[in-house]
Amino acid sequence: MAEEEMAMMGDQPPMESQMQMGAEQEAKQKIMNSSKTVASVLMSRLMEMTPDELQMLDKAITPDVAGVLIKLLPELKDIIEAVQQLHLAQLLQ
Repeated sequence: MAEEEMAMMGDQPPMESQMQMGAEQEAKQKIMNSSKTVASVLMSRLMEMTPDELQMLDKAITPDVAGVLIKLLPELKDIIEAVQQLHLAQLLQ
């Protein structure tokens, strides 16, 4: 059994292998974090859209589609939440 475990880890000692896996996990997490720069660019692009284009986006982006888009662009989550709050504030006026 010990030979099988060593073969699975390759030439790296167990501690080094665990540290490498931890670094890979950390890198994946950083990639999935929201970027303020990307969020700013997306918001700027939204601000340049016409009301008709924005309305088409509202119709096309269902909750299921929004979930997938947020996986691709985590920055959209904050933008979607801000737009929902704005709509709610407008409805309450």
